Amino acid sequence: MSDEENVEKLKEWWQENGRAVIAGLVIAVGGVVGWQQWGAYQDRQAEAASVAYMHFIEARETGADADTIARRGERVLDDHGSTIYASMAGLQLADFQADATDGEAAAETLRWVIEQGRDKSFRDLARLRLAQIHYGNDALDEALSVLDGAEDGPYEARYQELRGDIHAARGERDRARSAYEAALAADELQQGRRSLIELKLNDLGGEVSA
Repeated sequence: MSDEENVEKLKEWWQENGRAVIAGLVIAVGGVVGWQQWGAYQDRQAEAASVAYMHFIEARETGADADTIARRGERVLDDHGSTIYASMAGLQLADFQADATDGEAAAETLRWVIEQGRDKSFRDLARLRLAQIHYGNDALDEALSVLDGAEDGPYEARYQELRGDIHAARGERDRARSAYEAALAADELQQGRRSLIELKLNDLGGEVSA
């Protein structure tokens, strides 16, 4: 095929496909620009969430009044709920509310973290703290219900220990022993907590494995 024929073939191909090629290029370029804009938006959102979180922490650390602390913490949850800062603020706010003997508000905040938190480790910690609040209020059924939704993770030993405490409080000695034994078998259990759980197990007549 001669050069002239190649040129004619190219012209014919371009007449048939040129618009599609141009459209594809426009879409591709637009996608890159759109992605860059989305990334910039995400960066701005993360920065705003970080600033709101720091304002909340500053209020706690400087001893601001309770209303200011609560308002700043709730603002992080309301305005930046899709960020990890909201989970962090939720745990901190619940801690503040519990210290202020407002257990109902603390429980509500922890439920928010469990249901809305973006990071599993924060959700797991919120679940443990919520169960502890129920246990401290002698709401044993509610505490067990919270723990029933727990998944394996870094707090498994603490979950099992708390289950043991709850069953022991209900007089369910066999279940308490089983829970304590499961806690002792967890890989992430620290030595200090191991000794405490061993004492609890011994008090129930259980045997600690060597």
